[in-house]
Amino acid sequence: MSSSPKVYASEYPPITVPLTDTYSLIFDSTHAASSPRRNDTALIDANTARVVAYGELFHRVNALASGLVNVLNLKKWDVVAVYSPNSVEYPVAVHGCARAGITSTLLNPSYTVDEVAYQLNDSGAKAIIVAPVLLPVAVAAAAKVNMPKSMVFVLSDGDTPAPQGFKTTREISSATYLPPTKFTEKELRTRPVFLCYSSGTTGRSKGVVTTHYNMVANILQFVSMLDHAGMRSPNEVWSAVLPLYHIYGINMAGHSAIYMKIPCVVFSKFDLPQFLDCVQTHKITYAHLVPPIIIRLAKEPIVDKYNLGTLKTIMSGAAPLAADVANATAARLNCLVVNGYGLTESSPLAMFATKDSPVGSVGPLVPNVEARLVDPDTGRDAPTGEPGELWIRGPMIMAGYHRNEKATAETIDKEGWLHTGDVAQRDEKGNYFIVDRFKELIKYNGLQVPPAELEGHLLTHPDVADAAVIGRPCPRRGELPRAYVVKKPGASLTAEQVEKFIEKRVAQHKRLRGGVEFVSEIPKLASGKILRRVLREMDKAAVEKAGGIEKVAEAAGVRAKL
Repeated sequence: MSSSPKVYASEYPPITVPLTDTYSLIFDSTHAASSPRRNDTALIDANTARVVAYGELFHRVNALASGLVNVLNLKKWDVVAVYSPNSVEYPVAVHGCARAGITSTLLNPSYTVDEVAYQLNDSGAKAIIVAPVLLPVAVAAAAKVNMPKSMVFVLSDGDTPAPQGFKTTREISSATYLPPTKFTEKELRTRPVFLCYSSGTTGRSKGVVTTHYNMVANILQFVSMLDHAGMRSPNEVWSAVLPLYHIYGINMAGHSAIYMKIPCVVFSKFDLPQFLDCVQTHKITYAHLVPPIIIRLAKEPIVDKYNLGTLKTIMSGAAPLAADVANATAARLNCLVVNGYGLTESSPLAMFATKDSPVGSVGPLVPNVEARLVDPDTGRDAPTGEPGELWIRGPMIMAGYHRNEKATAETIDKEGWLHTGDVAQRDEKGNYFIVDRFKELIKYNGLQVPPAELEGHLLTHPDVADAAVIGRPCPRRGELPRAYVVKKPGASLTAEQVEKFIEKRVAQHKRLRGGVEFVSEIPKLASGKILRRVLREMDKAAVEKAGGIEKVAEAAGVRAKL
């Protein structure tokens, strides 16, 4: 007789997740033009110091929603792509879509024409909203998927006109009243408010179906954790440094902060002096960051030139943060530095460390979440205190992958468990530690780099016979994509030529910063599966021979600005 699964429940009291949409949850009466809080600050542009008040945000979101429906004739569950760096206009675009019952698919602003075209096609986007600086790429990508030029719109505050032949989001906005969009319970639980793309370990990235119910649940789970941990304070100001196209950024800065009525300083990109100046000027209290930025806060001399006394909490996500880095940053800035854990597939937050959590842990499960730790070889629960593959279940787990039942079935089992591919350990107090990763995904600066995609590009080179890609550990950037290449007989290919070849075909974060090494063969199983473990061992030996990670990283020039 088989024993029952060992299921760990959240230590926190369960919360009630209302059956409502994201717009209705966030834009309640305190945002309306008649509200006493209508003039309170919602968003601050880090570049210009422009302020967007709640009343203006409410009006702009509703006007864009009306335009999408009444001017463009878009229908409920149509998909609109948003392709832009961070800006105070970004929340207007995504919430305008949600208000109209339209799905947003969010694109990395560093994507190439081919990468944008792939996501437009895979998501079935009917239109694209694009930042002015990215318009040429968007137009070329739209042409590749036969999207009419008339469905390409420039994201604008209204002061900057669109290039000739295009309209801005302000121009398509409408004052016509749009009745509230009605959703059934099934729609709220199964249809996407967002299609964020998550890189799989095999082939191209997949659209994650993040539902209204998922987002509403995760916002309330996060807020509940902050309240239970006593991590809320008066006069809070948050920063939006993380990319809003990523589920971590759009949830925390684009949804949770607005829901809690916390002003948010929006950065178009990360620049350390600007970030420090804004913390000092705008009195930022809470920052969602990634390890490479936190490392700079711990080490860069310029940090001492600023008064950062208002900064009380730094939450690290997207990649593991070493305990020594967390301790060094906390000591230098006299603030709390905590880890969170999640995935695009979990909307994203599943665990959140508090001031009471051990340094280096990702904390306990957020409310309404269950976890299992499973031996991947036997499928049985790992013994108490031992590591195992982390499985999680809860209301924030995606509905599945867009138009990809096979990938969905491989990731979420019939009992609703999301198999994360990460190895975790649990202490006796319910804190979790991420100790390894089964997934082959490379994390550079917290951004996903699928080895299979780079390998696919490498194999198109006429002088390449075979190739494999792994992540080389880097203390400042997480991992650097590194290629092992087998040259065709007689080829005179150089490492620099391979790097240049890849640079032309992928986004910046996917470049081969870890270098290129030529080998006689790629280690593989009889089935053809690449033995990345062998390559990692080869790389580890090479790094040790060269004097260690720090020297290799310095030689690779990764101390350049983020």
